[in-house]
Amino acid sequence: MLFLHSLRYFLYICPDFHQVTMKRGCHNIVAKFSSWYFSREALPFWVISVVDMMLVFMSLLLTYSLVYGPAELVGNGSLVFYTLMLDMVFYVMGMRVFHTYTDVSKILEFGDLVRTALATLTGTLMCMVLRRGVDLLPFTILIPYRVFVLTFFASTAALWLWRIVARNFADLIRANVREEVELLPRQEIEVDMEKIGELLHDKCVLVTGAAGSIGSEMVRQIANYAPAKLIMVDQAETPMHDLMLEVRKKWGCLEARFIVSTITNRERMERIFRDDKPDYVFHAAAYKHVPLMEDNPAVSIQNNVVGTRILADLAVKYHVRKFVMISTDKAVNPTNVMGCSKRLCEIYVQSLNAHFVQTADRTEQANTQFVTTRFGNVLGSNGSVIPLFKKQIEAGGPVTVTHPEITRFFMLIPEACALVLEAGTFGNGGEVFVFDMGRSVKIADLAKRMIQNSGRRDVEILYTGLRDGEKLYEEVLFKGEEEVPTVHPKIRVAKVRQYEYGEVCLWFDELEKLAKTCNDMQIVRKMKLIVPEFKSNHSKYETIDEELKHAGARSA
Repeated sequence: MLFLHSLRYFLYICPDFHQVTMKRGCHNIVAKFSSWYFSREALPFWVISVVDMMLVFMSLLLTYSLVYGPAELVGNGSLVFYTLMLDMVFYVMGMRVFHTYTDVSKILEFGDLVRTALATLTGTLMCMVLRRGVDLLPFTILIPYRVFVLTFFASTAALWLWRIVARNFADLIRANVREEVELLPRQEIEVDMEKIGELLHDKCVLVTGAAGSIGSEMVRQIANYAPAKLIMVDQAETPMHDLMLEVRKKWGCLEARFIVSTITNRERMERIFRDDKPDYVFHAAAYKHVPLMEDNPAVSIQNNVVGTRILADLAVKYHVRKFVMISTDKAVNPTNVMGCSKRLCEIYVQSLNAHFVQTADRTEQANTQFVTTRFGNVLGSNGSVIPLFKKQIEAGGPVTVTHPEITRFFMLIPEACALVLEAGTFGNGGEVFVFDMGRSVKIADLAKRMIQNSGRRDVEILYTGLRDGEKLYEEVLFKGEEEVPTVHPKIRVAKVRQYEYGEVCLWFDELEKLAKTCNDMQIVRKMKLIVPEFKSNHSKYETIDEELKHAGARSA
């Protein structure tokens, strides 16, 4: 009794609170309902549900006309329509219970067909129960049991057929559309390929890292312009062999050399430059995996930094027209060893270019133009998230993402390579070209989109935490850097800090000596002294940042 009196007091003495609570509850229900059922993600499910209902209704009309004849259907048109619409309520309930509105353009499993049959069977049985248990309403007409039995078979067959057709049609579309294009939240970038063709036709072109994702695509695009000779260098034997087979099959008349070697082999690289005398060098060779390079800074310096220096010096010595170095947005305000190593590469080729521009006596040197291109992650490249997510989804999950808020800039492999080639056409030397990659993408959203596209409903996302050296957001410019537009709307020039070439050479000599010692802390300390914006994140090298900070404070 005390409880009842208290409840009555609460409801009647506090009506405002009661009304507010009811309004909030209704508002939450409406908001939750509208946020899903009227969202863009729900559109495929609405389409499937509407098509299913239309097919069931048409099956009801067809079986009624088969039993009574078309004349009876026309004569009692309105009564039949009202009755069948009432029966449709039960079929819709069956569809809702068994979730037949799952996206049929994705994976179509036997279980999906079974659920569809169970939904139509449920609707049929409920209609027969209604027909048996109660008199029909005055504005309806009596429907015999055999109509419902026939409707079950007809509607089930129709729903199965359109699901199979929809699935095959979706497969046909996907066969002609790259999955990466579907995942990219912007339009694909268009490039003037004619100018590139004029530049590279009948020239000798060298591509380093030729067997990698970027390098191999550059080889394909360059080969289409019939260069006089195409030289491909990579240390990965099996991928290089695969590239060799592809090039010989598609461009059999092209003079091509396939060289398995590391770019740090000075003697081998010099022999290539001396014998083949390339006109253009596209430098794509680099170690790129952040966690691995964080644990192996000596290798990062030896391959990325020393290797780039060897190639750049040879380009000058053997009069290469243009040297295009592929960098990364991880070189901007780097938080890891890999990103800093690429920033060091940028510093060297820029300082080298500036040195020979300023040198008065150029009789012994070529007018080699050094151009740097800086862009973000590439969708579908070796080691990128898309191949990894695909494997994880096929295995049933979970899909591993480091952090729910981590974002990255993405490009397609063909458009990235085309922009690299085009930047090489109008670069005059010393530029750092930055590509417009659109807005950054949440990796978690990318994973959700891939799971949704797969049609799997049992795959979860597991957040594993940031890896060593990883940061949440990538950048394309340093703090204080400015951009200058170019003739291409998607390519801009970053105005970066300039370094004196002689000083850079001394730094690089020290780095190369330190790399041979494999003393990780000493190597990274030197990298931070050269690139002061290099601040480690989620890494053991954060202690060096603290040491340098305190040392700077004491000197100040």
